[in-house]
Amino acid sequence: MREPEIDVRTLPQHVGPPDVWQDAAACYGIDPEVFFPTTEEEAGLALSYCTVCRVRDLCLAWAVQNGERYGVWGGTTEQQRRRLIRRVA
Repeated sequence: MREPEIDVRTLPQHVGPPDVWQDAAACYGIDPEVFFPTTEEEAGLALSYCTVCRVRDLCLAWAVQNGERYGVWGGTTEQQRRRLIRRVA
C-alpha cells in the first residue's frame, strides 16, 4: 500500500464535527463497515472512495485533531495516520 504524501500541518484547522460535512463526502450512505477493515490489506475499497472525495482534507483533519484511532479517515488507514502524526511530533 502506497504511503500518502501528506503534511498534517497543512490540514484545515478547527474542523467542525462530521455531521457538518459528511453529507458532502464520497462515502456518505456507504456501509460504515467498509471503513473499518480488519487488516490494512482490506482497506482498498474504503480508500478508493477517499480518492474522489471533495471533503477528504476535512475528514483527515477531523481524525487527526480528535485522535481517531480506528478506521479509514481522509484517505488514510490507522497505521498511516499514526506515521503521519509521528513525523510531526
